[in-house]
Amino acid sequence: MSYDPLIQPHVAADTAVPDSYWQATAPAYPARPLQDKLQTEYAVIGAGYTGLSAALTLAEAGKQVTVLDANQVGFGCAGRNGGFVLKGTGRYSLSAIASKWSHPVAVGMRDEFARAVSLLESRVQNYKIDCDMQYGPYLKIAHNVKQAANLKRTQRINQFEFDSKETYLAPPALAEILDIKKAHGAVKQDGLALHPLKLVNGYAAACEQQGAKIFSHSPVTGITSQPSGYVLHTPQAEVHAERVIIASNAYSPKKLHPLVDNKQFPVQSSILVTSPLTAEQRVATRLTQPMTMMDTRMMKYYYRVLPDGRLLFGGRGAVNGSGKGDPASQARLRKAMLESFPALASASVDYFWNGWVSVALDSLPRVVTDSSNTLGYAMGYCGSGVSFAALAGTRLAQKMLGESLDTSLPVYNSELPRYPFAGLRRVALHTLYAWAALAE
Repeated sequence: MSYDPLIQPHVAADTAVPDSYWQATAPAYPARPLQDKLQTEYAVIGAGYTGLSAALTLAEAGKQVTVLDANQVGFGCAGRNGGFVLKGTGRYSLSAIASKWSHPVAVGMRDEFARAVSLLESRVQNYKIDCDMQYGPYLKIAHNVKQAANLKRTQRINQFEFDSKETYLAPPALAEILDIKKAHGAVKQDGLALHPLKLVNGYAAACEQQGAKIFSHSPVTGITSQPSGYVLHTPQAEVHAERVIIASNAYSPKKLHPLVDNKQFPVQSSILVTSPLTAEQRVATRLTQPMTMMDTRMMKYYYRVLPDGRLLFGGRGAVNGSGKGDPASQARLRKAMLESFPALASASVDYFWNGWVSVALDSLPRVVTDSSNTLGYAMGYCGSGVSFAALAGTRLAQKMLGESLDTSLPVYNSELPRYPFAGLRRVALHTLYAWAALAE
C-alpha cells in the first residue's frame, strides 16, 4: 500500500520502500523495532537527515538520545531525493532574502548555507561515510530567453553583493560543456552530489557509534504532555522523554502535535533513472563527467550524471499519492528528458519512484522550539534539504542544549505559518500545476 500523508494517519511500519535506484544500490539499515517501554532524555521522531543530525549532535554532547522512525532509516525524503548538495534551502534567492529582510540577513543566510555543506563534508570525512560523493559543475539552465536575462542579472548581483564565484554562460559557452536543446544560457558554479540513502545510513551508524539508540518500524501515533516531559505513543510501547524533536518533515502524521499540524504541505516529486548511457550517447550529449543541472521553470526539472553513467531526471509528481508512481508522471519526465537530450531516445527507464517534499506556506523552512525549549521541530525545506536539513537538526539540538541561535535569521526567529483552509491544499495545487503548464 502506498502512503499519502494527507490521507493515511501515519506511515505504517510495513509500508513498502520504493523500487528506487538508491534502494537497489545500498543495503537497508538494520531494522530494530521498539519492543519495550523506555525512558530517555531526548526523543527524536524521524530517522532522516534532520532527526539523525539532531541525534548525533546530542549524542556527541553526551546526552541520552532515542530516535524513532515509522519505517526503515531513510524511508522518507532522505532516501528518495536526487542527492543534490546545494547551498540553499526553501525558495528564496539571496537577493530575494535581501529585499524581504535586509542585506545583512541575506549575508547571514548565505553563510549558514555554506556551513550546511561544510557540516555535511566534515561528517562524511570524520565518520568515514561512503556515499559516492561527486564534485563537478552545477548548472542552472535558462529554459527561455527571459530567464536567461534573469540569470545573467542575478549572477551579477550575487557576484558583487554576495561574493559569489558563479559565472554566466551564454549559449555558445554552454554548448561547449553540454549539448542540451531548448537552453538559452546558464549559470555555472561548483557542485556536489551524492548517494542520499548511503548518506542517511552513514548518519545512523554515526549516531549509534556515539551511543544513540535507533528504533525503526515504530511509528509515533501521538504525543502527550506530562509534568516530567512527554509520552510518545507507538503501537508497540511508550517512550517517556524529557525533550522531543519532531523531524518527520513531509512524512509527519496527519495529526501529531499542535506545534506542527497543518504547517507544511507534502507535495510529490518524481525521479527516473535511465539505463547506463552508451559511449555514443555520452559523447552526443556531453554528459561525460559528474554534473548536476536544474532548469528555471516554475516546476523545475533537475538532473545529474550518476557514477555508473546513468542519467537521473526528476521533477514534480502527481498531486495524490501513488504506489510505484503514476505512468503520467513517468511519461512527462521522459518527454522532458528527450526534449533536452534527444540522443537518449533509446535509453530505457530502469527505475522510477516518488517522494514527498515538505513545502512551507511562505517558502522558508523553520527551526523552532516551544516556550519551554523542550519540544521543537525543523521542516519545510521545499525540496532543498540534503545539506540544510542536517544543519537544521544540529541547530535545533544546539538550541535545546541551551546555545543561542542567530535570531536575526528568519529560519530561527519565527514559526512555520499554518496553512489556511488546509483541506483545500490539493485543490490549489491542481490549479498551480495547470497554470505552470500554460506558463511554460
